[in-house]
Amino acid sequence: MKKILLLMLLVAAVIVGGCAGDNTKPDIKPQEAKQISYIVYRPAADGSQKLLPEKITMPDNGKSLPENALLTLITKKPVSDKMESLVPQGTKVLGLKVNKDGTAYADFSKEIVKRGEGSYNEFMLTGAIVNTLTEFPEIKRVQILVDGKKVTSIGGYMDLEEPLERNTTLLQK
Repeated sequence: MKKILLLMLLVAAVIVGGCAGDNTKPDIKPQEAKQISYIVYRPAADGSQKLLPEKITMPDNGKSLPENALLTLITKKPVSDKMESLVPQGTKVLGLKVNKDGTAYADFSKEIVKRGEGSYNEFMLTGAIVNTLTEFPEIKRVQILVDGKKVTSIGGYMDLEEPLERNTTLLQK
């Protein structure tokens, strides 16, 4: 009986030992999220009619670089106090479409239309939008839309009926 009991213990030990195998986990490193980078242009806080570049690096969220840049420009505050945001509070990006001819249609909520903000604010805000989007080679010009429709102006000072092209005279050298 002792021999049978001893044999059963030995068999059990072999089975348990064999089943346990190598319990070490494979050396799998978590995959780091892919980073994307782009430039947005923001008005200088000193009122000098210059747009300053702000480099943004963030995890890839599956959106296009131009869409991310536009969303950052409209919804995020500048990281430097040398820059300011002239985007009226509550403004949302409703969409961004780029045609094969290089025209981007940037659609904003009605909050972007603010009367009484002044010609400087309208000029610098439209300049920031256009120069940010034309930073990407596939975009040559930008048509600003409000609620999906062309507008004559967003502040009463600039003609926005036709697409706008990059204005390099605004860019700080």
